[in-house]
Amino acid sequence: MDRGQIVCQVNLAIFNLKSQSQSQRCKESIVAERFPTRSIFSVVSSSLESDSKLAKSNSGDQSSNSPRRTRLGQREVGKSSRNSVTVPVPDRGKVANLQPRKVSAKSKVENLSAIADSISRKPPKNPIPYRSSHQIDVPQRRKNEIEPAPLPKNRPISGPTSQPKNRPIKRTRRRGTSPLVYATRLLILGVGIAVLAGTVISVLSSFSRISQTTKEIAPEVVESPSPSPSPVILTLQLNQEMVGLKAEIDKLTAQYSSLTPGVFIVDLDTGGYTSVSSDASFAAASTIKVPILVAFFQAVDEGKVHLDQMLTLRSEHIASGSGDLQDQAPGKKLTALEVATKMIEISDNTATNMLIDLLGGSEALNQTFQTWGLKVTAIRNSLPDLAGTNTTSPRELVNLMAQVNQGSLISQKSRDRLFHIMRQTQNDSLLPRGLGEGAMIAHKTGNINSLSADVGMVDMPNGKRYLVAVMVKYGKNQKTAEKLIRDISRTTYQYLERGDDTVTSQ
Repeated sequence: MDRGQIVCQVNLAIFNLKSQSQSQRCKESIVAERFPTRSIFSVVSSSLESDSKLAKSNSGDQSSNSPRRTRLGQREVGKSSRNSVTVPVPDRGKVANLQPRKVSAKSKVENLSAIADSISRKPPKNPIPYRSSHQIDVPQRRKNEIEPAPLPKNRPISGPTSQPKNRPIKRTRRRGTSPLVYATRLLILGVGIAVLAGTVISVLSSFSRISQTTKEIAPEVVESPSPSPSPVILTLQLNQEMVGLKAEIDKLTAQYSSLTPGVFIVDLDTGGYTSVSSDASFAAASTIKVPILVAFFQAVDEGKVHLDQMLTLRSEHIASGSGDLQDQAPGKKLTALEVATKMIEISDNTATNMLIDLLGGSEALNQTFQTWGLKVTAIRNSLPDLAGTNTTSPRELVNLMAQVNQGSLISQKSRDRLFHIMRQTQNDSLLPRGLGEGAMIAHKTGNINSLSADVGMVDMPNGKRYLVAVMVKYGKNQKTAEKLIRDISRTTYQYLERGDDTVTSQ
């Protein structure tokens, strides 16, 4: 920056002093923008402020008539010069600390000239005459004072900012949407909706196929103890009667005219059957424990009873006849599974009475039997029921076990437990005596002073499975009735082992 530019800016600042308030604001905004603290122009600005205050205190009239200081704004200096500078405003605290020295007007001018000469020794070609009624006291620059950076030469001096004129807002005219654009948008929207609809439909169809497949495989795979639906016993899918077997059984029963037998046999593989007075009502004796056991496991599946639930033996439960719980004192505790096992394994009558009480009594059990389609089977007295008031029939016992085997009444897990318990029956003097080597039977015997009976499911070594129920009323000769049951069992086993009749499924 040359001397002429500096002197020009100083004169311009003095010339444009109009008001002290404007001078203060402009000095803070412009000087702080460009120059650091304690620069040349900050000292000049401080001196101007001090002189102004001194002039006002000496003569009020003179201060009112003197030209007011204007703030250093960005104004145009001469028409020939287009270079501009921006004077930064120094820090207020540092400016306030600078105390002006009282010197004569001549000394102020000389100091200002010396400062201008120190910045640039080249004299300006067209110096601007200094016009001011105030003398400026410019202190000498200190040794360690940092010189202000030179301003760019080609930067124009901007004058006072003029207020922009209120220009009218140009409103852009909105163009109308082409019908082709609307058609394209509708096409895209339609395609998107179609894709979403197709996705939803495919997902729903997949869920339906999965649920259908699950339903198909559920009876074979799922063994959870979920409550079984309200069961209605179904009639066995019987094909044609096994005539040869029936003829052999008739020969056997004809030898015992004093006995009244009831027989029902079903080949589960072919559907062939043999019936001899199978629908007649007989005293159930201990065979009534088979439907009680099925009702017990159905309650377990429904969550009404737990296998590890503790049952307490009470005095009203104790019954004579078979079993060992009758020898226990009231108050003994057993799990429900232990009680059910004793009821079948050793045909414990006391355990039977405990389960009848657990399942809601005989009336509740009879209603359950009715829902299974059992019309003859009923409990009328607690065990041992020597009078034979509890009744059932060979056909209903076989139908009941067939439904258990098919998983219609209880879950597969409960079915496996039930047949396991029935295979532990200790009395093997009836049906098991007629079976061949390697055969297995899950059965339950029954015996009172006028009836012997046995019902079971037989698995043959060749893989064939059949159900058999034989009930025989007798007068005084119990051994004869038991022998007839063994003979019928042997004849049936040998007949199915030979496969004399070829039974076709309808």
